[in-house]
Amino acid sequence: MAPRRLLPLVLVLLLSACPAPPVSAADDLLAQANAAYAQRGDLAQAQRAADLYAQALAANPKSEEAAYRLAMAWFWLGTNAPEGKDLEPFEKSVNAAKKAVEINPDSLPGHYWLGVAYGVYGKAKGIMKSLSLVDPIKEEMNWVLARDPNYEKGGPQRVLGRLYFKLPGLFGGDTEKAIANLKQAVQLGPDRWINHLYLAEVYLKEGEKAQAATLLKKIIAGPPEPGFEPEYKLWKAEAEKLLKESH
Repeated sequence: MAPRRLLPLVLVLLLSACPAPPVSAADDLLAQANAAYAQRGDLAQAQRAADLYAQALAANPKSEEAAYRLAMAWFWLGTNAPEGKDLEPFEKSVNAAKKAVEINPDSLPGHYWLGVAYGVYGKAKGIMKSLSLVDPIKEEMNWVLARDPNYEKGGPQRVLGRLYFKLPGLFGGDTEKAIANLKQAVQLGPDRWINHLYLAEVYLKEGEKAQAATLLKKIIAGPPEPGFEPEYKLWKAEAEKLLKESH
């Protein structure tokens, strides 16, 4: 038996001899994918992120994070795809978000990104061909709202506001509801500039150029929200375009 004074040293040596838990292949792929996604302003890196998220999900079919992040990557790729080439990436975004919800029915990001993906997929298909997605979009956003009204800095309100703005009145479009939801989104996410952009578009349609200009100038002045620099570049360019057209 080791002398009492030697026990701490023995324990240290034993513990140091135990290897750290190995990083799983799925975790390693997920880390690589996150690093690539952080550089998504380079679309080659965005595509690499999507490929790596898919590999991570294949390595661990129960990875909720790999699934919803795959939905995010395909959403970004669809957003930046040439006109007419966005339907496939948006469909892949829908499928990945569905997988996240299948893995974890209580997944906030899964439900949120499923609603977002439904919206952009519907837009790519065309309003009249995607009316069946209106109720599912509302259901996903209301599900998220019931659990976290502040999620993604007004994310559900942003999606609902956009939906009410884009839908024809005959099919549920409602300018007042669009403005109400988007105003709330702006309050919840004052630096999530897409909130301001969407609200400005509604104001422009309603002929409220001064209110729209105020919002657009705020976007242009920035600064970008940390972590959203690639998105801000797009939002700022669109704000500059709308402000110029509104004069």
